[in-house]
Amino acid sequence: MSTKSTIVYGPNFHFYHELMDDDHVYLQLETTQFEAGYGRVTVPIPIHIWETIRHLGGARLDLADKTDQDLLRIVESEVDQRIQQYQEDLRQHPDRPSFMRIAGALAYGMADDSRESQIEQGMEYHRRERKHQHPYASLESRGNKNPGRKWRCVLRKLSIVNTRP
Repeated sequence: MSTKSTIVYGPNFHFYHELMDDDHVYLQLETTQFEAGYGRVTVPIPIHIWETIRHLGGARLDLADKTDQDLLRIVESEVDQRIQQYQEDLRQHPDRPSFMRIAGALAYGMADDSRESQIEQGMEYHRRERKHQHPYASLESRGNKNPGRKWRCVLRKLSIVNTRP
């Protein structure tokens, strides 16, 4: 079973993320042209592939500016909807196991766990997501209307972090 989750692909590229890796996306190019050196790899990206990635590869920043109270409202609403849908599914099909029991389990636990337990797990999950989004939110909050410039800033930041001793 593959752990790759495709964002977009084409005849000679695959842009994806690994299911258990929320910190990276990956670009696989079928090319023989590249330069490699200590701590760096340079790969020419054809412009049509770059344009595809640029439009589809935006970072998720929806939680970066949320307070704990905001997160609690979001989590409570999602947990209540989840429990309601799970109970409805059980009423309609009492004779078979419900997919709804495990849907969302990574963030909230099982749908038949207590509401309090699901809210606690959901808050932990959303706090981790919010913490992960903070470094990128500062770039977005600058009001940068030039996406190419924004990506250059991100790439420069990542390059500095990854290549300096």
